[in-house]
Amino acid sequence: MKKLCLLVLTFLVFVTSCDGVDVVKPPTNTSAENSHETSDHDAHESHGVHLASWRWDEFSSPILFTGMIISAVILKIIFHHLPRLEKLLPESCVLIVVGILCGLFIDNVLLHHSEDNRFSAFPKFTANLFFNILLPPIIFDSALSLYNKEFLAEFASVVIFAVFGTLFNVFAVGYSLYGLSSSGIIGTFETVNATTGLSVEHQLQPIECLIFSSLISAVDPVAVLAIFEQIHVNMGLYFLVFGESLFNDGVTVVLYNTFIALMGMNTIGLMEIFMAVLSFFTVVFGGAFIGCFHGLFVSLITRFTRHVRVVEPLIIFSTAYSAFLFAEVFHWSGIISIIGYGITTKRFAFQNISQKSFTTVKYSTKTLASTSDCIIFLFLGLELIEEKHYPHPGFIVATILLCLFFRFISTFLFSSLVNLGRLDKITLKEQFIMAYGGLRGAVGFSLAVVLRHDVWYRDLFVTTALVMVFFTVFLQGGTIGLLVKLLDIELNKKTDSKICPDIQAKVMDDVTEGIVAVCGKNKAKGAVMQRISIIDKKLKSLLTHDDSKTQLQRKFERIALDEHYTNLYAPRLIAENTEHETNNRGIPEESLKKT
Repeated sequence: MKKLCLLVLTFLVFVTSCDGVDVVKPPTNTSAENSHETSDHDAHESHGVHLASWRWDEFSSPILFTGMIISAVILKIIFHHLPRLEKLLPESCVLIVVGILCGLFIDNVLLHHSEDNRFSAFPKFTANLFFNILLPPIIFDSALSLYNKEFLAEFASVVIFAVFGTLFNVFAVGYSLYGLSSSGIIGTFETVNATTGLSVEHQLQPIECLIFSSLISAVDPVAVLAIFEQIHVNMGLYFLVFGESLFNDGVTVVLYNTFIALMGMNTIGLMEIFMAVLSFFTVVFGGAFIGCFHGLFVSLITRFTRHVRVVEPLIIFSTAYSAFLFAEVFHWSGIISIIGYGITTKRFAFQNISQKSFTTVKYSTKTLASTSDCIIFLFLGLELIEEKHYPHPGFIVATILLCLFFRFISTFLFSSLVNLGRLDKITLKEQFIMAYGGLRGAVGFSLAVVLRHDVWYRDLFVTTALVMVFFTVFLQGGTIGLLVKLLDIELNKKTDSKICPDIQAKVMDDVTEGIVAVCGKNKAKGAVMQRISIIDKKLKSLLTHDDSKTQLQRKFERIALDEHYTNLYAPRLIAENTEHETNNRGIPEESLKKT
């Protein structure tokens, strides 16, 4: 048997070392289809039987992208095993630094010493990759957490900050930058003509400054989520900042696309202004409609999945991405669409699915969101090396100072207006954290990358946006935890899981409905809220089956299961610890130290 295996091995080695068998190629055809088939045939042409072959060109891109995901997960694990580093820097800062080091290694080692295109397939940070692949899981995970009483209580304030605050910042920053550039305070803008090699001086126009301010003024949801989840502020402050970062996407997208469209127009009339205002409502409400429609659809589907529970996570994830894609097809806000889908699904569909499907969706979403978050910050570090830059010190410093100044002005201004109608006022300390926590991230940088390559200010905007991201993430994000402690901001306290407050809230709602039924009216609720409550009840009866489980039931089952395990294993663990302590009492202390 050993001799037979040796003969077979010798034969294979001999065949591998041969020149191979000649392959008869098809006759040359001038048509594009035949030439394409011939090139594919040549690419897969065999030169003999091989035990292994190197096919890097074919699989390099998915291998490198998979390696990037694995690296992101390993870095996240290492970061949380270094408590000192976790106290000094946020996780996002460490990932950006690692991305810069990887970019230096790729640029100076891999690309510099390679004569072919073996490493040209390394994943590039593009707007399509960010908006269509990496961002949706993060927004979906955030949308599921928005189904919360704290967020609903802050919703009106969030909309005011997201809409009017963003509009104020965009126009204030844009026209201030134009005034500084036109007056020459921040210096001149010079580029080198690639054809003639001569230096050309440029002047920023008002519409160009507004384009830049529209992409740099909005608060980024990815950066805010990465920082604020680590400092654990109270839920009211968290939803104010994070909700603003989510909902200002509609304003940012409308303004950015409007300014880009107005670039080619000689005159701007009332019709263009009216269409710009109307497009804001279509982008926001159109995206919300598509998301809610998909949420109602998946809720109806999950009503009939009691016998095929295995498909429940699949239909929830696929419909979530479908809501995002259909919103983007109409050029509406995909982020708003996923938010509407997540809230609707959490309200209806999650009551139909099983506990196992609920757990699968919950932790799969968090895994995808965490991995996407790591990859985004790694890419930001890589882009510092890979992108072409035009660093203009005056423009960069002016942008940072103006963004900070108008961010604080808008936060204090609109907080004072919001407090007029709030019982729970936003304190000055919380207002300062809201203004200081207005972080910029990959959303603004991606919008800068999308700009046409033939315009001179693209490299200027990309460089300034990247510096602004690094400044807010490193300086503001790295010190906001310290400021929260110094200002004695109320944190989100981790309390034991108790069901009594939920039961009391449910009882109060039922008692209120009974009083309304007897009295015939409710002064606390308006006609709109009563109509919404009636529609919600009808949808719930239509979209959920009879044995569906509410969040209160799931919480009770989880608490009961924890208590069951405690009663089952706690006596044995206590007995083992008591026996261990009793045995150790009879052993001398010197022997214990040796052991």
